[in-house]
Amino acid sequence: MINKIIIWLTIICAFPILGNAQINLVHNGSFEDTRKCPTDRGQIMYANHWHSLDSVWAYDTSSYSALVPSDIPALFTTCGDSLYGSIPANFNFYYHNAHTGNSMVQILTYNKDTALLGQRQHAQSRLRKKLLAGQQYCVSFYISLNQVTAFAHNNLGAFFDDGTIDTVQWPRQSTTTSTPVTPQVFDTSIYTDTLNWHKIQGSFVATGNEQFITIANFFDKSHTSTIPMNIPCPMYPAGGGDGYSGVYLIDDVSVIAVDAVANAGRDTSIGTEMSDSAWIGNHDGYVPCRWYNMSGTIIDSNMGGFMVKPGVTTSYIMELDVCGHVTRDTVVVYVGPSSVGSRQSAIGSLRLYPNPASDEITIEGANDCEVVIYDVVGRQVMRSEERERTAAGEKAVINVSQLQRGLYTLQAQNKNSGERKTLKFIVE
Repeated sequence: MINKIIIWLTIICAFPILGNAQINLVHNGSFEDTRKCPTDRGQIMYANHWHSLDSVWAYDTSSYSALVPSDIPALFTTCGDSLYGSIPANFNFYYHNAHTGNSMVQILTYNKDTALLGQRQHAQSRLRKKLLAGQQYCVSFYISLNQVTAFAHNNLGAFFDDGTIDTVQWPRQSTTTSTPVTPQVFDTSIYTDTLNWHKIQGSFVATGNEQFITIANFFDKSHTSTIPMNIPCPMYPAGGGDGYSGVYLIDDVSVIAVDAVANAGRDTSIGTEMSDSAWIGNHDGYVPCRWYNMSGTIIDSNMGGFMVKPGVTTSYIMELDVCGHVTRDTVVVYVGPSSVGSRQSAIGSLRLYPNPASDEITIEGANDCEVVIYDVVGRQVMRSEERERTAAGEKAVINVSQLQRGLYTLQAQNKNSGERKTLKFIVE
C-alpha cells in the first residue's frame, strides 16, 4: 500500500543537512591560527595561510627578501609584543579589540605622499579551492579605522584572481586616472569609526579562474575619496597620525557560495562520564553564523563549530546568513549512560532509492519512524508515519510526483528514542 502523504506549508525553525562540508572557502578567516606571536610590524605571515602581496615573497615560504615592515600588513594578537603586535593595547598604533577572537590584521590602505609612491599594503590568501565558473559567491569582511591615521577613505575591497597580480609588476601607486585592477567587491562609503566594526559585503559571479583573495584599496588617489582625521593618541598627542596615511584593521573574512546552507553537523551521542564531549558544526573556523539552543537563546556566534558538553540530550541550531540568504540546521547531542560509540542506534542503516526520483522513493531502515520531507529552504512539504511491510523487511514507499523538481531533505525520526537521521535526494 502506498503511503498517504500530507502536504504541509508551515516553515520550521531548522532542517538537517547531512555531511560536514566546509562552508567558508577562506583559510583562517579570523587570523586565529598563528604559528608565532608577532614581535614587530609587517608580520602577517605569522597568521597561517596569509601573506603580503609582492613578487619578492612567495606565499608558501616565510622569507620576505628585501621587503621592509612598512611594505607588509601587520598581524596583531593578544600574545603579541606590547609595542608592535598586541591587542587591545598597542602604544604605537591603537587601542582596539578584534571583531572576534584574539587576532586581527592591519593594512595601510592610502598614502598621499608621492615621495613614497602612494604606498599601499595588500593582504592575500589562497582559497581552499578554486571558485566554480558561473557560481555566485558572497564575500564579506570587517573593517575598523585605526586610531593612528590621517585619513579615512572609501573603496576598500577584495580582488580575486589566479595569483598573478603583483605589486612589483604593478606599482602600488598609479599616477594616472585608471585603476590597475577592479576588485569584485568593494565599499564606496567612507568609514570613520575607530571603535566599532563595519561589515563590507557583496557578491559576484566567478569566472572559474579565481583561487586567491587579496584585500586592499585598489583605487588610485584620484579615485579615492578621503576625510581628514584628527584622533589624539599616545604616539601623536595632537592627532592626525603621520599626516599622510590611511590605515584600517581587518578581521573575519569569508567567501561562501550564495546557495550554501547551514551545516550543524551530524547528530551524535556521548556518555555521562566527565570526559565525554562532542564537536558540533564544521572545522571552518570563522563562519558568519549564530548558534542557538531550542529556547532561542544565542549560545555562540561566528564559529563554524565548537565542542559542547551537555548534561542532558540537547539540540543546537546553526543559523547561517550568506548575503541575506538565511538557512538553519539542527544537530542533536544525545546523552546516555555509556561513552561515545557504545550507544545502539535506534535507526538502522537508512537507505533511500532511487535517487534522483520522479514518481516514488523507497526508504529502508526507518523502523518506528516518522518520515518528513523538507524543501531546500526548509519548508516541510511531506510527512508519513505509515510503512509498507514486505518480505524484504520494513520500508516506506512515498509518492513524490507532486513535488517540483529540485533538492529535498528527508528526515526520519524514531518515535521512541528521538534519534534522527537525514538523507538528501533530487526530484527530476
